[in-house]
Amino acid sequence: MLASAAVNTPDVVRRKAAEVVSRPEYRLDQGLDSQTQSLFMQILLLLLRPFLWFMESLQGLPGPLRVLVVITLTLIMLALIAHIVWSFVTALRGSRYDRLSHVTVRDRAPDPRQLETSADQAAADGKYLDAVRFLFKAALARIELAEDRKLRVGITNRELLRRYQKSPLSGPLARLAEVIDRKWYGTETCESADYADCRTQHSSLCQLLQRSNHAVGP
Repeated sequence: MLASAAVNTPDVVRRKAAEVVSRPEYRLDQGLDSQTQSLFMQILLLLLRPFLWFMESLQGLPGPLRVLVVITLTLIMLALIAHIVWSFVTALRGSRYDRLSHVTVRDRAPDPRQLETSADQAAADGKYLDAVRFLFKAALARIELAEDRKLRVGITNRELLRRYQKSPLSGPLARLAEVIDRKWYGTETCESADYADCRTQHSSLCQLLQRSNHAVGP
């Protein structure tokens, strides 16, 4: 304890501080060396060379004309800078609006009638699997409209079936999910009969929703 107190006396602290401040990296009063100054001047002259050349090229012109040229070029430069800034701000603002528009489209409830029309068109083209998927999306959209709330994003078919297992909707939903699981995720081919069956199940689901909103799950 005594040795430590002796080391940390004010005189020792002052000497140590003076040693640290006297190091070269703390000599702020010293300017740049001649080599660094020369390099700095070379870079500065290189940057100013186009301007110097331009000013020298104006030597033969009358004074008022030289002033007019300088003012004109200055205005052009300011206009270019303003245009660059305006373009940058517009791009940022546009990207923000684009994101907002994407969010709006994403959050907007899909039109089940449009999905049902797409299903019929896909079936007419022989794309029965796509048609069944459109029907399933249309069924979910009609459920959201009936419940006046959106289903959780990313909800799985199994979670849907568990949610509506005590509802009259469980039968049509289970059939639609079964066809998608077997035909989309499995190796079976979706045929016209599968689509016709899913169309019937979808019609049954729509009728249940039209009878009463209480037909849906909690």
